[in-house]
Amino acid sequence: MILKGSQRGEGTDLATHLMNTYDNEFIEIGEVHGAVAEDLHGAFAEFEAVSLGTKAREYLYSLSISPPSKMSREQYADTIREIEKGLGLTGQPRAVVFHVKDGREHCHVVWSRINVETMRAIHMSHDHSRLMDMACKLARKYGFELPDGLKKWEAKQRFEKDYLEATRAENAQAEETGITPEMRAAQITEAYNQSDTAEAFRAALEQQGYIVAKSDRRDFVVVDEFGNVHSLSRHIKGHKPKDKKAKLAGLSAVHLPSVEQAKELALQIAQARLDAQRKHEETSEAMAKAQAELRALKDKRQRKEQESAIRQAARRLKVQIAEQELLTRQQEERLLLHVAQLAESKGFLFRIRSTVADLIGRVPGLRSVLGPLQNLTHLDPKERHRLEDEALSRRHARERQSIERRKGKLALVEKREQQSRAKALRLEQRLEGKIRLTAEQSAHISKETLAQAEHKAMQDFYDAARDQGLWQQRVFEEGELRQTFNDAAGIDATPPNSGDGDSHTPDPHDDPDDDGDDDDPKMRRRRGKGYGYRRDSD
Repeated sequence: MILKGSQRGEGTDLATHLMNTYDNEFIEIGEVHGAVAEDLHGAFAEFEAVSLGTKAREYLYSLSISPPSKMSREQYADTIREIEKGLGLTGQPRAVVFHVKDGREHCHVVWSRINVETMRAIHMSHDHSRLMDMACKLARKYGFELPDGLKKWEAKQRFEKDYLEATRAENAQAEETGITPEMRAAQITEAYNQSDTAEAFRAALEQQGYIVAKSDRRDFVVVDEFGNVHSLSRHIKGHKPKDKKAKLAGLSAVHLPSVEQAKELALQIAQARLDAQRKHEETSEAMAKAQAELRALKDKRQRKEQESAIRQAARRLKVQIAEQELLTRQQEERLLLHVAQLAESKGFLFRIRSTVADLIGRVPGLRSVLGPLQNLTHLDPKERHRLEDEALSRRHARERQSIERRKGKLALVEKREQQSRAKALRLEQRLEGKIRLTAEQSAHISKETLAQAEHKAMQDFYDAARDQGLWQQRVFEEGELRQTFNDAAGIDATPPNSGDGDSHTPDPHDDPDDDGDDDDPKMRRRRGKGYGYRRDSD
């Protein structure tokens, strides 16, 4: 049993995510407790309204329960009670949602962290450890087999994860690009293990399609081919932090691009790769296999779109029926009230009361004495009819507003489903490009064209950056470059003080390229600072 929990805000976004029928085959709202609203958007809006009386920004605690096999609703209820007792959330308002995704059922539980009695957020310290302990306990209770990580946790052993605990942003990137954090970490770790120096590591990462950049928050980051930014040290597995820091010390942040520059370079390389791929012709056998795989992806997407369209139509029809029933009932109520008031107005008692009320209203003396009494007791039947009309109109307006709110939340859910469809389409397009590239490579299409295109894109980017002054270059003083080289090579280049006058001292009026080297007077030297040669006309 896997338990994953986190504190968060943005209740509207979470409710929309939980009601997304495109990514989930089945959705069931199991329970909404501690809220007036019966839907997730309304309940989470109430939780947020309560949190405004505190300083808490992450006013929700979201938990996912993923059992290895199907559980009954009673087992889920018992599990939720155990977990909220262990987390200190007993009695807090909550919502329970059941999902079926790719044939696997799991459960989401969202609690409000705000204690309405103290108006403070419940502290959730060490929730990860508590969830791990409860996952072991519940798995033993229901007879589930523990995964390796929980086995080591239960034995109180140090568990070095060989995978990355993906964040919500990384999960979204994996869905969009098809590259999981584990795959990325394996590539970066392999490049790290095969490199002896920091520069070799950077070159190996470039071969894998990653660009090392400097960051304001971290020492170094990598930018992938899609322009996404990732922590470099976090993706190097199996090495101690001090060893990674020592090896990466050879990378100079001054000579690395910034994150924005690396993103621009990644886009240029991707565009160059795409342009090079378009120059190749499709091969018959490889492309037939690729097209078959692509058709399978398109069929899956189209099937999900059709199922989602059916569910959307059912939701919209349900809201439309409720709206039509509401409008019909309100029209009947208005008609019945009008008939009742009309029948009453024709009676003798109504005319007497109206005449008395008119008399009180016309005579100042009576109005000052009997007017307040008449207003309190509603003796004037016309005034009572007006108040009944207004009360009915206000109630009808509230009911219509409730329907409009349901329609608005439904629009949010449909928008999220449309975003999921667009994400699936982008993934399909990227997979289409990768399949085409694989087919071309299997047909012995030369890879030199791609390498040349990428190299040209990188060279053009570096040249443009240098021309615009985006790179910080080092300006050597006269003789400093030679001295730096000699120091690095361990060469003692100090001339002996022989006094025999054999050493050659350059004359500024002689050849401007003469460096004064005794061994080879034909050697040339640079004059002044920086780059470039001095011209004879200077």
